Amino acid sequence: MHQPVSDPIKRDYSPLIVGSALVVFFGLLLMLLRIAQEEYLMAIGAVWVANGLTMVLHVMYWRRYGLSSGLKVAVVTQGLITIAPLLLGEFGMTLIFFMFGGELRFW
Repeated sequence: MHQPVSDPIKRDYSPLIVGSALVVFFGLLLMLLRIAQEEYLMAIGAVWVANGLTMVLHVMYWRRYGLSSGLKVAVVTQGLITIAPLLLGEFGMTLIFFMFGGELRFW
């Protein structure tokens, strides 16, 4: 007869690593494309979006499996970096519009 397993959920970092690596890879490709097109603020936007997507993956993994204290600090720091432009008020919103390639015209 089989002995009961104390922790039935296997904590494996490989899905997190694969998902994060894919997001970062395509984010870097978009960043390089924008740099080649000389659209530097949109390159920053590509990195910002990739950071936000990996943050969402890390938070989902944290909620499901838990993380060590060092990784928790890293995820919280990543979240602060992601929402930092939103905390800058009107300047932050302008920065986000520029990063996404929006064109602001003052009449």
